[in-house]
Amino acid sequence: MDAAGNFYGTTYCDGTHGYGSVFKVAPQQDGTWLLTDLYDFTGLDDGRWPIGSVVIDASGNLWGTASRGGDRSLCSPLGCGVIWEITP
Repeated sequence: MDAAGNFYGTTYCDGTHGYGSVFKVAPQQDGTWLLTDLYDFTGLDDGRWPIGSVVIDASGNLWGTASRGGDRSLCSPLGCGVIWEITP
């Protein structure tokens, strides 16, 4: 959770391309929550199938890991996985 009370997370195999996404859930004044899709993984160099927690650094950047994607020449054709960063 960030200082404004927003929560961040990932989906494993959702999103536009089916390889996962990063989202934000923000509290609204009326007591509801607003879901915002921040990023949809393409399954290529940016990664696919995010795993683990989302970490927020001091500048507000989001960090996490994806189990596949990235360099596909050293592991399987699906890649070795990546560490990703998103600046919301």
